[in-house]
Amino acid sequence: MITRAKPLRVLPSFNPNMWTASVSVLRSMEGINLLSVAATSTLVYRALSDEPDAIVIATEDFGSVAGRNDSDLIEVFSSTPTVLLSNRINALLRKRAAAFRIRSVLPLQVTSDQLLAAIQATVAGLAVTLEPYVQTEDAYAASNTADGIELAGRIAEHLTARETVVLRLMALGLGNKEIASRLDISEHTSKFHVSSILAKLGAASRTEAVTIGMTRGLVAI
Repeated sequence: MITRAKPLRVLPSFNPNMWTASVSVLRSMEGINLLSVAATSTLVYRALSDEPDAIVIATEDFGSVAGRNDSDLIEVFSSTPTVLLSNRINALLRKRAAAFRIRSVLPLQVTSDQLLAAIQATVAGLAVTLEPYVQTEDAYAASNTADGIELAGRIAEHLTARETVVLRLMALGLGNKEIASRLDISEHTSKFHVSSILAKLGAASRTEAVTIGMTRGLVAI
């Protein structure tokens, strides 16, 4: 009998005007128990009282968060995997986030699947980064050619959120048994996910799959 992993208790923290569709979708996604929103001023208290598995912060000004109870926040973020969503992602933001023990930084425009995968990967001990996507003129032109449409069709076969997490665990060098233990799934299911990842990425080996994942931004370098 396979025991299903308990849903991750996720504590969101941001102002109502920062609420995104991707976060709203999390409410209905399997594997997530989204707690009530914590105001910035009560984040430390809520994190200590609710004991979430992960924290998701959305802000346009991380300084407004970081400027409050620095030592207390660092202690909270050190013990609770945290994902930071922001419109302004740059080296300075990443440096400040890292100083507060926040390893995963993503743009506000992430999809619900990307956010779910980031939360799961962060809880699993990975650092997740994702640059805002800006389509260049060349990329736009290519997507409108016959070859471009075919390529878009192949890339459209995205990895699922769980497969993305498995790929990132593969990048850490974990075998099927270790991945199964980390995600609380059977070894058979772990092998199935790995096989699916190799097929979708067109990879001949786990190493090649991880390399492709890095080039596509699925695995942090």
